Amino acid sequence: MATEKEIELIAPCGLYCTNCAYFVARTDENLRSKIAERQSIAVEEVPVCAGCRPMRGRVKAAGGEPICETYACAIDDKKVVYCYECDEFPCLKLAPAADRAMEIPHNAKIYQLLMLRKMGADDWIEGYYGLLRQYQRGKKPKSGGDIQR
Repeated sequence: MATEKEIELIAPCGLYCTNCAYFVARTDENLRSKIAERQSIAVEEVPVCAGCRPMRGRVKAAGGEPICETYACAIDDKKVVYCYECDEFPCLKLAPAADRAMEIPHNAKIYQLLMLRKMGADDWIEGYYGLLRQYQRGKKPKSGGDIQR
């Protein structure tokens, strides 16, 4: 069974904070150094994150200055826990884009939200890394076919 802390780390948009480099960099100095080098900034300038919900949507690395628009929409405006609970789901805030698609799993948000709704938080957290591997390494030999690993 998932802990309250694990469930708190599921963002309204379906991203799971434990998979985010800026979340992991809070406690991983080596990763923080790699991020700094890649972005040509000082290690102290790397925007580390405690998670979307704990930071109330003010995740600098995710463009949350002053607040992530998706977080504000879901939590503040629509008063839902996850975007899939909204009458307007799916919306353009969750739309996939080729921009940085290989770097961040934002293109999988709708799929993750649908799986979260289908599986429930406990089972989704348990299976999250398998779903993520499928997204990152899966191939579709034929259009419309199942993902092959």
